[in-house]
Amino acid sequence: MTIDVRGIKLRMGASLENDASLRRAELATWLEPIVAAATRGQYDLLLAETERTLVRMFPGVSARVLMHLGGTWRDWSALDGGQDRPAVALPEGRLEWDRTQIIGGRVFVPIVPGAVCLVAEGEVGGIEATADLDILRQCVCLALQTCERQRIAAQNLDEVQALQRVATRMLKSHDLGEILLLITQEAKRLLSADICGVLLREDEQIVMRRCVGNQSPDTASLRMKPGQGLAGRVLERKEPSSVEDYLESEVISRDFFHLAEAEMVRSALAAPLLGRDDVIGVLEVWRRRPSTFSALDSMRLVALANLTSIAIENADLYTSQRTMVEELARANDALNQRYDLVRNLSNLTQSLMLMLLQGGGLPAIVASASSFLEADVAILDLDGQVRAWGGASNAPDVQSAIAAALPRRSAQATPAQASRLDLGTLHGAWLARPLVVEGDAVGWVVGRVGSHGFDTTELGVAQVAMVAAVHQLEQRAASRARSETIDAIVWDLLQTEEAVRMAATDRAREIKIDLEGPLRLFVGELGPSPAGSPHPAASTVRQQIVNLIADTKATGVRAIAMRGLLLAILCTDEPLDDAERWAQKFAQRLGQALSGRMVFVGGSSRCLVARALPVAHREALIALDVARQLGRTGSIVYDRAGVVGMLLSLRHEAGMQRFLELNFGGLLQVDEKQRDQLLQTLRVYFDVNCSHEAAAQRLNVHRKTIGYRLTKISELTGLDLSTHDDRLVADLSLYVYRLLEGRGEKVGLPRNGTT
Repeated sequence: MTIDVRGIKLRMGASLENDASLRRAELATWLEPIVAAATRGQYDLLLAETERTLVRMFPGVSARVLMHLGGTWRDWSALDGGQDRPAVALPEGRLEWDRTQIIGGRVFVPIVPGAVCLVAEGEVGGIEATADLDILRQCVCLALQTCERQRIAAQNLDEVQALQRVATRMLKSHDLGEILLLITQEAKRLLSADICGVLLREDEQIVMRRCVGNQSPDTASLRMKPGQGLAGRVLERKEPSSVEDYLESEVISRDFFHLAEAEMVRSALAAPLLGRDDVIGVLEVWRRRPSTFSALDSMRLVALANLTSIAIENADLYTSQRTMVEELARANDALNQRYDLVRNLSNLTQSLMLMLLQGGGLPAIVASASSFLEADVAILDLDGQVRAWGGASNAPDVQSAIAAALPRRSAQATPAQASRLDLGTLHGAWLARPLVVEGDAVGWVVGRVGSHGFDTTELGVAQVAMVAAVHQLEQRAASRARSETIDAIVWDLLQTEEAVRMAATDRAREIKIDLEGPLRLFVGELGPSPAGSPHPAASTVRQQIVNLIADTKATGVRAIAMRGLLLAILCTDEPLDDAERWAQKFAQRLGQALSGRMVFVGGSSRCLVARALPVAHREALIALDVARQLGRTGSIVYDRAGVVGMLLSLRHEAGMQRFLELNFGGLLQVDEKQRDQLLQTLRVYFDVNCSHEAAAQRLNVHRKTIGYRLTKISELTGLDLSTHDDRLVADLSLYVYRLLEGRGEKVGLPRNGTT
């Protein structure tokens, strides 16, 4: 907008006609530079020409244009230099003056009441509040308005161009740092600020993310909570806010006054960055000079803040989308790699299964897997001994390192997942997977981690473990079928029916079981497992028995058969002492191997021919009965069974129940409590070598009580316990009674005496 110079001149001419002190043409000439400066929008020149015009009008005075900023009047020419000294001290009511005032040797001409005034000092005696000063005041006021419109128009254009530049860069760039730098620079320039910064929200704080124009490094790392400083006030109130004098303001907290002093800031303006749901940050500008931010300044900063909010959210959205695209690309690559891996492993599995169906053994399986993985693959037993190896590193030191690094576990232990074995820089990293067959760990499959990586090696080793387990199952099935056949043959050989024995002999000859004499038969019985102990499969128990027979160096074993908890071992006859030692050692070792279960073993005497095996079976059972009486793991050979063996043999021929009835008949008819008391007394009496005193002490009763009970026993049984023969009969009867009681057979008679 421009000033109508001719109009001003006409109005000024009309005023000059009434004032004879100043020529019309001269006044117009003096005002010409002011009008020209306003026309060009040169604000500083306009103010300078105003001061010079007043001096021309009244020679001998000095003139200054003052502006009301920061709560006081200041010389306009000192503002850009950051000077903070008030220009003059004006009387009360100065903000309301709208007419020329002459007070205390000064002439005050209000240009814009309360905002801009012209002060003349010096020789002001001849100055009066005439029409000349009023014309000057009106001219300068109109010129300031014109200049302000020019400045606002230029600033509006600049603002639009700045917003356009920011928006264009925002559309072209998704780099948040670059966008924030551009916005801070434009805000600093557009608002004539000295410092500009963007603070973004982190949880309940806002943190400086970009700052330009600062001198202190603390400004670049500024953090504040809601209510702290001007930015904290904006964060809390969610609306723009400004201060004219930062250090004198009473509306903001004093948390950052030290930083304001370091940066020498005076005024500040801040606007919130509004996101979809809440404030996401603050955009703030500072000036190091006294100034007042106008409503237009606030609108400009809000526009930039809104643009900043859009830029931040767009950048976050772009980053999220780019991250998602990258993750999808990585997931696609991973799926493709996984697909290729699964396809290759499927081919490997098919190859291994085909090899297994064609009769290939463990060496062929690990060789094929080693070729696929391009690395060493091996199968080891639980002791670390190599059963099959594929690859080039089958050296003793490698085997030893692998065996030492394998997790220690027994065949009954719960199988674990694959384990990584780090064997150092010399042997590299290996992967070990348990070889599990029917729930039992029987060995390890190990593979060196090569160029295909850990995952591929793990899957390859898993395939080898699966195929090797199938191979082991196949072997177990064949072994189990043969074992079942041998079981049936051996138990049939021990039967008394001749036809069954003859058929079993023929089948034994077909499967190459040697029945040529002399032979010896051992029959074993496995006690129940202790509480909490695992229950191994029958095939595992059989394998343990076979291993123990080999470990105990038994010679001439012809066949091994199992039926439930019973075990039959048919072997070549050895000298009696050797056979007895082996049976005892075998029973002890088998009990330990079966987690502490009691094992009883009974051995027959020498059997010269196979057709006498039923007799050997009866003898082995008698010896087994004697071994049970020990109450602990152990063995007895029939040749060493002694008197108890003879008595047990009677049980097999005539029955032990009848033996008790003949000797303890009357004693067995009394009630159970009295019978147990009398039998206990008799047992203790024999244990202390028939001493009444010792028996009384053992039972904690009077010696006469012992005598009374022994007399009662004699009356009930008819045995004279003072004679050796009757004592022997009574002692043997006690052994038979304990034997039958231990087997759960009924030994007491009804109280009415019926049988």
